[in-house]
Amino acid sequence: MSIRSILYEHTAPAAPATTQLTGAHEADFVVIGAGYTGLTAAIHAASRGTKTIVIEAEGPGFGGSGRNHGHCVPILGFINPKSAAERLGRERGERFTRLLVDSGRKVFSLIGRYQIDCEAAPTGALQLAHSPATVEQQKRQCAAYARLGIEAVWLDRAEAVAMSGSEAFHGGWMHPDGGHLNPLAYARGLAKAAIREGAEVYTNSPALSLEREAGCWRVTCPAGTIRAKRVGIATNAYTDRLLPPLGRSYFVMSSYAFASEPIDPALRRRILPGNQSLGDTRPDVRYIRFDKANRMIVGGLVETIRGRNVGWTEDHMRKRFSAVYPELASVKWGWYWSGRLAINMDRQPHLYNPAEGLYALVGYSGRGVPTATALGEVLGEAGTGVAAPDLPMEISELRPLLPAPILSALVPRFRGPVNRIRSIWS
Repeated sequence: MSIRSILYEHTAPAAPATTQLTGAHEADFVVIGAGYTGLTAAIHAASRGTKTIVIEAEGPGFGGSGRNHGHCVPILGFINPKSAAERLGRERGERFTRLLVDSGRKVFSLIGRYQIDCEAAPTGALQLAHSPATVEQQKRQCAAYARLGIEAVWLDRAEAVAMSGSEAFHGGWMHPDGGHLNPLAYARGLAKAAIREGAEVYTNSPALSLEREAGCWRVTCPAGTIRAKRVGIATNAYTDRLLPPLGRSYFVMSSYAFASEPIDPALRRRILPGNQSLGDTRPDVRYIRFDKANRMIVGGLVETIRGRNVGWTEDHMRKRFSAVYPELASVKWGWYWSGRLAINMDRQPHLYNPAEGLYALVGYSGRGVPTATALGEVLGEAGTGVAAPDLPMEISELRPLLPAPILSALVPRFRGPVNRIRSIWS
């Protein structure tokens, strides 16, 4: 069977009915971008009585929100309560930390509240040690999240083998608030929720320009305009030239994904029998999950050949995962797709406020499902008129990352080989 593109377009429920923006509109808050960040911001603002309009160049979830691997892994390296308190003060620092710590719960809470049909599996995120040398590292990570109030579950080798269905793992832990979902279905469900809360959502309406006039912002689209008190830019790696300093403030990488044809139910019952999301401790991480039709979904970051040459990558991924699950040696791939990621140099999301009433939130470094959902609320608070010093996230200085074009070209070329060498020694 020939490889098809973007599995989720065939498995997600239809997007809500929307139209192109035409004519002149007025709003308190306009959100540019209908991914997780923008739609969560719109839900938050509209539900508080703020007249909110969302504009999207394509359809809800068209970008990275609808193209990722579907893992909800709320394990974020930049959670640091002490640092947050030092930067933001105790109260704001605690709020910011709590937003991040509770980000997995927030995803599945929104899904439950708005009855979003997205194959939600709040079954936990397994983080398993691929070698004896990485077991202690996992113990430290498990203990750190336990101190943050997460009911982290430590797994010895026997438990890790039983939960994964593979002898390749030596222990690890489970984050109980993680899991997985159909990412495009989730984005489309958030769009329906935003509309339900009173937001207006317009598609096929790219923002062509953004201008300040008479104390408001004027956003121009191909067939219409919006005047708004506040603007939230939530286009992430798809910002392009809308706000040049923002589009040059990060470097870009691409992720690719493969989905298999449905595997045999008997085999499926032996691999990840609890239906968790799984990632290991290799620098070149192996991620795996299954959808409701027993398709295995795997992927990685695009490199010089891997992720670009589809035939070569098919064979590579088959070998890669059959090393962990020998039963998958003959797996047949049915789907392949890719999407873009925005990476900040410090690998943390940044909130910008470059002008009065103008905010932008970018850079999730591959943790977009929980992080964009949780921090979208911060953008939503800004949209309701909460002043920047009162938001539970610091404002970063917006400046171009001068080596961004070089990093976008070189990191994909060298990151994979370096991580594979590191994996040999870990």
